[in-house]
Amino acid sequence: MFKQIVKLKKLWLSQCLAMRFLTLLGFTAFIHTCITIFTNGSFSASSNETIRSVMSSIFGYIFGNQIIPNNNIKNKKFQVLVAGFMAVLSLTVCIIGYWTSIDETNSAVGEIRNILFSTVGFLISRVKSDNKPDKDDAKEKDNCECDQKK
Repeated sequence: MFKQIVKLKKLWLSQCLAMRFLTLLGFTAFIHTCITIFTNGSFSASSNETIRSVMSSIFGYIFGNQIIPNNNIKNKKFQVLVAGFMAVLSLTVCIIGYWTSIDETNSAVGEIRNILFSTVGFLISRVKSDNKPDKDDAKEKDNCECDQKK
């Protein structure tokens, strides 16, 4: 377990400072959006829209490297970890929302669903892609065919 934490820390530190800030901002916006789904708080609509737009922009940037090469994201493993984590969190929020009978017309719920669709789509494209892993990814022993050299 400790080795995995060290690897995650190394992966985190390999990202440029701006990428680290963007990731933190994205997760903060995601947490805020999840809270607004379950609390129906009296937050201003324009603030919520701003936070959701920022969240979508950040995660769109992180997952967009599959289409447009981006030198600011140091390796694909970081993208896959962020996408996987976001997919699990988004699916969890959708499932809890279903069982707690929250308002499905809430725009924040729609945004969480969109993130779930985006992350799953990204992960599927990563599995199906012929992209070769970068040098940091190639060192990792992984049983997943998408991360192996062909």
